[in-house]
Amino acid sequence: MNTTPHAAHTPRRGLGTTHTVGGRRMRCPRLLLVALAQALLSASAAGAQTPTGTITGRVLDSTSQQPIANVNVVVDGTARGAITRSDGGFVLAAIPAGTYRVRAARIGFVAQTREVTVAVGAATTVQFKLVAAATTLTELVVTGYGTQRREAITGSVSTVSADEANVGQVTAPTQMLQGRVAGVSITQNNGGPGSGVQVRIRGGTSISASNEPLYVIDGVPINNAPVEPTSLGQNNSLPRNPLSLINPSDIEAITVLKDASATAIYGSRGANGVVQITTRRGREGRPELAYDTYAGWSSPSRTLDVLDGEEYRAFVQGEVAAGRLAQTRLAALGTDNTDWEQALLRTAGTQSHNVAFSGGAANTQYRGSLSMFDQHGIVLSSGLQRLSGRINASQRAMDNRLRLGFNLNTSQVKNDYVVSENTGGFTGTVFTNMLIMNPTQPVRVPNPVTGVEQFYEIGTGAVPVRNPVAIAEQVNDDGISRRTLGNATVDFDILPNFTAQINAATDRSNGVRSAYYPKNSPLGASTNGDALIGELSNTTNTLQTYLTFHGSRGAHSAEVLGGYEFNQYSTVSSNLEAQSFITDAFSYNNVGAGAVLQSGFVGSGRNDSRLVSFFGRANYGFKDRYFLTGAVRRDGSSRFGSGNKWAVFPALSASWLISGENFMRGGPFSELRIKGGYGLNGSQEISPYSSLITLATGPRASFGETGIVGVSPNRNPNPDLKWEQTAQWNVGVDYGLGGGRYTGSLEYYVKNTSDLLLTVNVPQPAVVADRLENIGSVRNAGLEYAFDARLLSRGDLDLSLGLLGSVERNSVVSLGKTAFITTGGVSGQGQTGQVSQRIMPGYALGTFFGPEYVGVDAQGRQLFAKYDVQKDAAGATTGRTRNGETLTPTANDYGVIGNANPNFSLGGRGQLRAGRFDASFLVRGVFGQDVLNNTALVYSTKGNALQDKNFLKSALTDPIGITQPAIFSSRWIEDGSFVRLQNVTVGYTFTLPVAWQRGHTTRVYVSGDNLLMKTSYTGYDPEAFTSSGLASRGIDYLNYPNPRTVLLGAHLDF
Repeated sequence: MNTTPHAAHTPRRGLGTTHTVGGRRMRCPRLLLVALAQALLSASAAGAQTPTGTITGRVLDSTSQQPIANVNVVVDGTARGAITRSDGGFVLAAIPAGTYRVRAARIGFVAQTREVTVAVGAATTVQFKLVAAATTLTELVVTGYGTQRREAITGSVSTVSADEANVGQVTAPTQMLQGRVAGVSITQNNGGPGSGVQVRIRGGTSISASNEPLYVIDGVPINNAPVEPTSLGQNNSLPRNPLSLINPSDIEAITVLKDASATAIYGSRGANGVVQITTRRGREGRPELAYDTYAGWSSPSRTLDVLDGEEYRAFVQGEVAAGRLAQTRLAALGTDNTDWEQALLRTAGTQSHNVAFSGGAANTQYRGSLSMFDQHGIVLSSGLQRLSGRINASQRAMDNRLRLGFNLNTSQVKNDYVVSENTGGFTGTVFTNMLIMNPTQPVRVPNPVTGVEQFYEIGTGAVPVRNPVAIAEQVNDDGISRRTLGNATVDFDILPNFTAQINAATDRSNGVRSAYYPKNSPLGASTNGDALIGELSNTTNTLQTYLTFHGSRGAHSAEVLGGYEFNQYSTVSSNLEAQSFITDAFSYNNVGAGAVLQSGFVGSGRNDSRLVSFFGRANYGFKDRYFLTGAVRRDGSSRFGSGNKWAVFPALSASWLISGENFMRGGPFSELRIKGGYGLNGSQEISPYSSLITLATGPRASFGETGIVGVSPNRNPNPDLKWEQTAQWNVGVDYGLGGGRYTGSLEYYVKNTSDLLLTVNVPQPAVVADRLENIGSVRNAGLEYAFDARLLSRGDLDLSLGLLGSVERNSVVSLGKTAFITTGGVSGQGQTGQVSQRIMPGYALGTFFGPEYVGVDAQGRQLFAKYDVQKDAAGATTGRTRNGETLTPTANDYGVIGNANPNFSLGGRGQLRAGRFDASFLVRGVFGQDVLNNTALVYSTKGNALQDKNFLKSALTDPIGITQPAIFSSRWIEDGSFVRLQNVTVGYTFTLPVAWQRGHTTRVYVSGDNLLMKTSYTGYDPEAFTSSGLASRGIDYLNYPNPRTVLLGAHLDF
């Protein structure tokens, strides 16, 4: 279907043209760039002869006296800094003569500051000895458009080091945050290779718009949209993780901005939090080469217990003898004993290889990497292969006043799909057929004519049952995605404390997905062969220009930043399907060979949108104890109505470092700080043209013998459509005890989201039945706790532990005139139109709503609680009273039967270093969440045998009769609490033999993922995430199971 906007948004080329947002003509920054260039040239001429000197030194561990690499050494109040080499050394060149405070900081150590005097033409040497700490409050942290000292940050910010988190099989950066950041929930939508994830920072705030955070890589916001089609013919697969195109080995650290005071600088895109990814950089010194590799094996971590062949034969024969099954059912019984789950699943191999090279001189640094990742899924024919390369370089000139940077990442991912992923439907997937396939029949049988072995098939009837192994092995469904992320930066010190910065970036991806269902396959037989091709291309171009002032005088310090940002988004898609092929030889490579072109599945489209922003931030510090931060951003989006395209998002926060006061001297606290803030964010996560009336091509109309394509409206306009906004309060305490050996934080927040973007019905007659409007509000409130302890630090023995927890409560405050919204469709035979959740004021998103199961009567029929409803004179329900049981529940008998949100979540981790040995573990737990076991609802019924289908063994012991249908009720709501041993890694480091000459060290390790899980949930996995309707959650639709993985790996430095 082709969609054309009623009001055109004409793309304009170049950076020096004008564009219109909200009726205002705005000139892209050509004039700004010219003015900035003139300022740079004049400042260059004025300051070319500034007398300078050099600061050199080393950074050591205060306990072991060993050098520490990757320490950030910066001159306070300036943009000058360096990263220590493997020998702990660093050089800060071209420093103007004077006295400075130089700070050395690294995650895991207490930062240290030294006062240094630089003389003209001289080199000043300074040495730092850092004290190990569990998690310091004083290292440098990447924030929006720059860095800050942690003690000066007034918002809620958490940092994860890749050295600690990149353990086990990590296919995407988001996995590195699991169980390591309080208030961040990460759930995979299934266990398949490259599977998508749901990331929630302090809960979801929107009902219909995206709740995903903003991802920023090296200062550039990226588009986190799917990079290849997610729906193709009969396989409506869940989205793959677009961040899987980034090699985790290239990551240095990940910073999470959680509250509005920290994210307001990103304005409309920061409502759901911000995840900032910093990649590794080259360092001054001789060239270095590193090689990482691992090989691993994955296997199913849990199985579903269905009847085996003997049990199924015995059941059918017994039911026939008792007269509850017809004699004809005996004809379907074979003599085999097939475990269809074992036939479909497998032990699968994984391998990864990564080579990185880096180095540089005083003014030039570089780093590059090449990687290959190949993961076979535990389901036959599924897998993922990734090739990626990354290179970055930086150059300093003009006595370090001019700094140039360049980053380029390119990757290709090949996805091998299998028809397995449920998005709320139970037809045709391999797992559906795996559970219901008759276990008395074989996987393969000889052809009665040729004798050649072929797949056994029951056939295609009204309720078809298909061989799951045949589906997996015969259907070709492949996706290839290519993505390039690149940016170039220019930083120039116009004056010693005044810096101009420009960052130009592009994010381009193209994904092609192709599938073919052969003529003789279970899913292709009815169409005589079916070929499909879909393509999706995304382009995001970004330009950032900003000025930064930073300085200090006496007890005062300040940084002021102001800038402009322009983002342009474009999405192009196309799809094609043909059927009825004379041969399977072409697969999907010759769609034109199909005799039937499916006109309903041929189409293309394009969407364009823009976001223009002006932003500013001011940080003020007094006596290094009192800090104040204010930020504001004004965003203009082309997606909203003509009078509402612009919005302003402010924030204000403050903190007090109490431990710096004289009255705290000698006390137990090495760090004690209180902080608080308020901010406003927005959301523009709706489709382009949502405020406009759009036109679509319809079926051909006949005029005589000529068919004419018609065009008709397909969207109701809403010129008043505006930003969804989230206001957030945050208060917290950060503390350190025992000289930094014990650190932690406690934070409380409240998020109120208003003007929700919701689709509601409109009075008729209208173009269509509904339109997008701003209606309703949602409230989130929560408490987060984090504690880290360095229990031992004696020479070669080091032990640290960490614990974090979070409690989050969500409630719908208002839906305007709408009483409630139904969502969370129930799947399975006889479940058409059934929903499991209701969105309504006073209750949380993810509230299960249905009849209450109370037992079984003497005839084996299910019983449900019956209620009488009381209403007032206006017809509003005021209460209900229990009145016995019923066999057929009505709307009056429906009520709240569960909540998919957990009561609280916990994460625990530990690290041990003993000589050359090291070990680490990560444990995660979620408690109090409910899960709809849609799998059990469909397959825990003996009635499957009426259609020669298998069922779960648990049904044998329940008293429900064989003729009873599956009915959605509280019976299928299970406790989804769990504790999971996410990872255990043990390693050993040794020095390479002399024969290797320049060899440094080698670390070998063994690592295990998803090793153990304690839960009472009876399905594959209680950590279920599959979206089926607005804001639905906690529904298990029988997805690809999470595997257990064991790896053997090595890291070599040269």
